[in-house]
Amino acid sequence: MAVPDLKSVRRHLHEMPELSMLETATAATIDGWLKDLGLRTKHLAGTGVTAMVGRPTPGRTILARADIDGLPVTEATKLPFRSRNVGAMHACGHDCHVAGLIEAARNLVARPPERGAVKLFFQPGEEGANGMGKCIDDGLLGGPKVDAAVGVHVWQAEPVGRIGLVRGPCMAAVDQFEVRIEGFGGHAAYPHRSTDPIVVAAQVVTALQTIVSRRVSPFHQAVVTVASFQAGTAFNVIPPEAVLRGTVRTFDPTVRRHVAREFKRIVSNVAKALGAKAHVHYEFFLPATVNDLAMTDLAWSVAEDVVGKKNVVASEPSMGGEDMSLALEAVPGVFAFIGASDGTRRTSFPHHHPSFDVHEDCLPVGAAFMEGFVRRWLGEAA
Repeated sequence: MAVPDLKSVRRHLHEMPELSMLETATAATIDGWLKDLGLRTKHLAGTGVTAMVGRPTPGRTILARADIDGLPVTEATKLPFRSRNVGAMHACGHDCHVAGLIEAARNLVARPPERGAVKLFFQPGEEGANGMGKCIDDGLLGGPKVDAAVGVHVWQAEPVGRIGLVRGPCMAAVDQFEVRIEGFGGHAAYPHRSTDPIVVAAQVVTALQTIVSRRVSPFHQAVVTVASFQAGTAFNVIPPEAVLRGTVRTFDPTVRRHVAREFKRIVSNVAKALGAKAHVHYEFFLPATVNDLAMTDLAWSVAEDVVGKKNVVASEPSMGGEDMSLALEAVPGVFAFIGASDGTRRTSFPHHHPSFDVHEDCLPVGAAFMEGFVRRWLGEAA
């Protein structure tokens, strides 16, 4: 059975998105394609799939990664191959990443590396489920030992035909928090007999905005976002508690720790000043995604061969997060942005939007970059 062409792979996957760590059919489909290429596969953390091309030698194994999960989004495009799974969508381009790595695998199998090996890795659970961490715990970076890593992301901020690279941190560290403000409930007509957690939580939300504006140097980057505010069930009842949830994004580890301390201090003291108690759960979830400088230089050279010098640019770092960060924390590597917008409204919607789409000319660019980087790192011409 022949493996479908590049566009067909993407469109087939786009029709069948599955949520994080539930990618059973997706993993089985990828497994079948890899076996059709003559490769032996291995599964990690349930729905992760790996396969080796080439001969592993000490110090010469590179991980090439594509994420495979969809998002809990109901698709609003009119594409003929739009999602058939209601409530799930490839709204971040992971279908494109898989298609590119399958195409790179096809070419690497046709002309295997002369020395060293590539570990193809189709990763589950990137969308907030820490799939990379789960697969690392399941032995991803061993057997054989992985020495370097490469990944890509289709990117709406860059036009199709362009490749963007960032030296150093390219995507932010991801922290998440839950704050439970404990007040004292009562009748809404007698607020003086209660400690209103909604008023306290509202003051906390406002005070937290001073972290970025007044507690972080303007030469550093940070984001503090309260994304959920939940309290109360009736118009005439002051509830006993309010719950805030959200995220913090930073690039620098020192700034990250500083923001966490300031966050806890402000929340606790504002609540105390207003007669309430604050219970803070603050989690350092993912580190920043940091491109190795030497690997970025190598990637720049490969990208120029793929799209030409004028189409390789220094992209802006993103405050979005990526669990590719865990691989790049363990081994040197690079994460590149593959331009995917053609300037029309159809490809103008941001990642995670129900109408998200890409121009499919980005697919061969991503595939060529992945294959070229693997070959160049292994010491041969693409």
